[in-house]
Amino acid sequence: MRSPLRTIPLERSFVSPPIRTPTTIFYGWYVVGATFLVLFAGFGAIYSFGAFFLPLSKEFGAGRAAVAAVFSYAVFTLFVTGAFSGMIADRSGPKKIMAVGVFAIAMGLLGASTAKHLWQVSVCFTFGIGMGVGFVYVPAVSAVQRWFEHKRGLASGLAVTGIGVGTLVMPIVAGQLLEVMVWRYVLVIMAAGVVVLGSIAVYLIEAEPGARGLAPDGRSLRLEDAVPSDRNHQLGPMMRSRPFTLFYAAQAVLSIPVFIPFVHLVPYAEDMGLGRTQAVSVLGLFGLGSTAGRFIVGALADRIGRRRTLILLLAGMIAAYMMWLAATGVGSLACFAVWFGLCYGGYVALSPALLADYFAGPKLSSVIGVQYTASSIGSLLGPILAGYLFDLTGAYTYALYIGTACSIGALCLVLTMPEPSRGSR
Repeated sequence: MRSPLRTIPLERSFVSPPIRTPTTIFYGWYVVGATFLVLFAGFGAIYSFGAFFLPLSKEFGAGRAAVAAVFSYAVFTLFVTGAFSGMIADRSGPKKIMAVGVFAIAMGLLGASTAKHLWQVSVCFTFGIGMGVGFVYVPAVSAVQRWFEHKRGLASGLAVTGIGVGTLVMPIVAGQLLEVMVWRYVLVIMAAGVVVLGSIAVYLIEAEPGARGLAPDGRSLRLEDAVPSDRNHQLGPMMRSRPFTLFYAAQAVLSIPVFIPFVHLVPYAEDMGLGRTQAVSVLGLFGLGSTAGRFIVGALADRIGRRRTLILLLAGMIAAYMMWLAATGVGSLACFAVWFGLCYGGYVALSPALLADYFAGPKLSSVIGVQYTASSIGSLLGPILAGYLFDLTGAYTYALYIGTACSIGALCLVLTMPEPSRGSR
């Protein structure tokens, strides 16, 4: 006699019904917006340093090398700090460490505004602004990667566009304010802006979609989204893996040519006979290209694959340096600035998304943080080496040859990287 009770297959009895995807805006886009805001504020503060260059030099009677060192030390600290902030974010989430970072940036700006000596400005920029940006950058960018899979490239690109927009807007605003008030008051105003934008970002940021009962990309939640993967998530084996070591080496080599234009593009343009305003405008084109690259490349990478897109970007950087070598006037130099900026901006947007393809999991923030320490090498070595070669030869030719060679070396390293097993073709 058949039992009146209906038999339920074992595999179905343990599967929870899918949670309906909400019809409101997917919260991941709020995380993207929060990341945009905090990167706009943080990188806008540190990359607006050029607007204060001459006022600081005049105030403290310092040479240009001494003033430039303030920026170099701050950027170096930014990238080194990322390794620690990533590990902290993996353990306790991004909110607390980002709040500390926002506070540090604001205190660094306020401290610099009261400095009596240049070394005090350097301490405030290094351990306040530089370290603070390092505390917000990796945790925020890592959070975006966890909220998206199929749209990861687009989301990452939109989020880090905050760096490009901040680099464009903040120096201009600072320059306008410096026309009507002393540099110390401008730093105080910037500190207030950092607190406002940073507080909004910290309030909105969320570590992962599971905390809100959601799944990546806004799709319906499935059982595998809530069950931890069986893969090894120890940081040590990840760092010793072939994809990580090759990508780390590529970024270390690439960071040398990447940071040369930040420091030397304006004096190079002036050596060509351009006026100060035109020379600064060329650097502005670099910023425009960088912002466009962050928009364009992320969506492209989601279509053709993130590793393939990275290869195209590195090939583009090689072409850009060849354009710089061949530049004979303002038009050709402007073309270089836009093209190199586009490739650089695309690289910044793509790197965390590609790392997430290889190492998605609970240690992602740590992986991204350690990866960014590679850029600390070039942030010091690239500009200093280019300046030394110019002092030695009276031209930037050899520096540009080295930049081209380093770009080729980075491309060769990426070509030997295996394809990620998930998220990207």
